[in-house]
Amino acid sequence: MIDFFYEDREDAIKRATALDTRIVTDAQAVGGESYVRIVSAALRQAYGGVEMVGTVDKPWMMLKEISSDGNCQTVDVIYPHFPVQLYLNPTLLRYLLEPLLDNQERGFFPLKYCMHDLGTHYPKCIGHQDGHQEDMEVEESANMLIMMSAYVRATNDTEFAKKHYKIAKQWTQYLVDHGLITGDALTTDDFLHNIKNSTNLSAKAIVGIGAMAQLAEVTGNEADKQQYRQTAEKYVTEWIRLGEDPSNKHIKMTYNTANTWFMIYNLYADILLDTKLVPDSIYAQQDEWYQQVMNVYGLPLESGNANTKFDWIMFTAASSTNTKLRQSLFDRTAKWLRETPTRVPFSDYANTVTGDSPGFKNRPVIGGVFAPLTIKH
Repeated sequence: MIDFFYEDREDAIKRATALDTRIVTDAQAVGGESYVRIVSAALRQAYGGVEMVGTVDKPWMMLKEISSDGNCQTVDVIYPHFPVQLYLNPTLLRYLLEPLLDNQERGFFPLKYCMHDLGTHYPKCIGHQDGHQEDMEVEESANMLIMMSAYVRATNDTEFAKKHYKIAKQWTQYLVDHGLITGDALTTDDFLHNIKNSTNLSAKAIVGIGAMAQLAEVTGNEADKQQYRQTAEKYVTEWIRLGEDPSNKHIKMTYNTANTWFMIYNLYADILLDTKLVPDSIYAQQDEWYQQVMNVYGLPLESGNANTKFDWIMFTAASSTNTKLRQSLFDRTAKWLRETPTRVPFSDYANTVTGDSPGFKNRPVIGGVFAPLTIKH
């Protein structure tokens, strides 16, 4: 091993330089110097929370949820992390998903929706055979379906889709039953606690059903494809009807509360997977609204609260075709990186007025800032 390390040094430098050049060139083209600074600050941290395990014939990548808690393989931490893997090496995304698929396909999780994590404290990835966990029923089921379809689209690995088709159908059925009207549900933004009928969560569920239609298509299940596609299209129409604010200027935070708004970052999946479920008019409306409610350090996560998440800001930038909004999001995030008074590794959580970080540091979710590099506009 020592011999290899020393003999490899020249090639290692070449590989590192090539990687740097690739990322800087791509980021410059997408968002100029501001975006280069963002991805440069994020790359090492994004990979700092993952490690390779397993065997030569069965390699897995394990992820630790850092700062929020110490969970192993948390699905809604892998989800904001996954753009960096999709951009640099989609095979590693499969290595992240397979431990979760393996556990549930063996019957080690008793519930019909997707599990939240593989164990409460890393590295004890012992699952939840009793079903007791932090339930994010709709959130995690949709996350897995979206990431599975994203991986298959990036690699044409139809064998993966066939192998995991049964569990994917199981989770999709849960979304069909509970995805449009989610009720009192926990989302990945669990610091906001349960949100009743979250428009953002329903958007993810609907795209998740659309993702299953794609998995059905590549595996030759034509009837399933038609069924899921039609359901997703029907749900989108309902989602707009229930979610549109009376002002017709933006989507509400929940179906039940007028004059509220939320960063609908889950539209990223619709653009990434090219499901074309959400009409262009909704994207244009949201883009206009976001520019009106922007603060000095970026777009708040919700109305009445100055705090934001930078992974979700970059998901929003990735799903927007409004060049003015996109550049504003890049510039304000770079400005925050320069000026924030909070001295911690790249926090994904910050106050858009003061620049302070109220918590969260050094987390692998920062891989989400690579989202704009996964979209071909």
